Amino acid sequence: MVQAHTKGGRTVTLKINASLCGLTEQLIKRYQMWHDYRNFYKPSTSNSKPLLENSESGIPCYPYTSINEINQNENSLIAIDCLTEGIHSMYFFKKYNKSNQYLIFSNGTWDISYYDLKINYRIMYHKFFLFEMADTYNTPNKFCYYLDKKYNFLNSKSYIFVSTIGNIRPERTYLVKQLMSKLKYKNFLLRYSGEDINGIGNSDIIKIEPGNFDPYTHILKKYYHSISQTLPIELFNQGHVNLIVETDINWANEFFLTEKTIKNLIIGMPFIIVGTPHFLKNLKALGFETYSSLWDEGYDDIEDYCQRIDKIVELCNNLLNFDWESNQTELIRIGQQNQLNFLNLNKVIDQEFLEIEKTIRDLQLT
Repeated sequence: MVQAHTKGGRTVTLKINASLCGLTEQLIKRYQMWHDYRNFYKPSTSNSKPLLENSESGIPCYPYTSINEINQNENSLIAIDCLTEGIHSMYFFKKYNKSNQYLIFSNGTWDISYYDLKINYRIMYHKFFLFEMADTYNTPNKFCYYLDKKYNFLNSKSYIFVSTIGNIRPERTYLVKQLMSKLKYKNFLLRYSGEDINGIGNSDIIKIEPGNFDPYTHILKKYYHSISQTLPIELFNQGHVNLIVETDINWANEFFLTEKTIKNLIIGMPFIIVGTPHFLKNLKALGFETYSSLWDEGYDDIEDYCQRIDKIVELCNNLLNFDWESNQTELIRIGQQNQLNFLNLNKVIDQEFLEIEKTIRDLQLT
């Protein structure tokens, strides 16, 4: 088995056979490009050789759902491709052979001591969606580059907030019910699984049958353009704020950032985020700015889901009397700051790859 550690003062590369896992293979290529940059421009701070490599002779790598293949493999160290998911995939993790060690490549990170998965593993944390969306919307070789990505602060707004919620889930249904029963006004747009629950959105090119929302449906196969990549800017322009409902909202001690938030950061629209506790704190750690200078974001620190939703509904009600005109300059500034931060994500990935290298060095290998 090919492994990675420091042996006799010599760094050994961790080789992974990622032939079955395209996203992990892509990550390794991205890492090696970063490593080449470090070697060329900052040789005094870089390893002479990369610590991570894709190779047919490397340790096996499987999609996180391939439980049978994972458990039938006799290698003591196995890589897991979970780069579009996070701890919410723990159902699969718990079924892995407990005698092996795992490297879980994940878009999310979590408190290992809080979630007892009954397996020996390390998180190889890569903010997959952040970098994937930055590339998808800001590279002229990608279809989404040509979408209208500018939120308009100047036009009149029909709604205080707009919210487009995806698949039907109990915790999301609870949120919808609380909004519908406790909001003190009716001028908001709430779309749930393709259906306008309140308000009427502008006519969309993308038609979704109510109740059958699937973010991975390719609507333009030629460019692999999916529903999750769409950017309904005309709908967003109908509201002052985007009430974003993230993938993980009823979890604790984890952070899972997806395109739902990232697309909003790209267009510079004001937002409230229904996410896990401390989601905004984690977002700020990536260099983005939130709206605590303009309204109460205390909901971010509330651990209990129902109480957090109550606080978010309270904030939405308070926005009824918010002076959008006099605060427009600050709203625009924050939005522009978030857009500019996409030019500095190399600093984020620097830290990320340094952490991955540290994890590789710390592996207990035989």
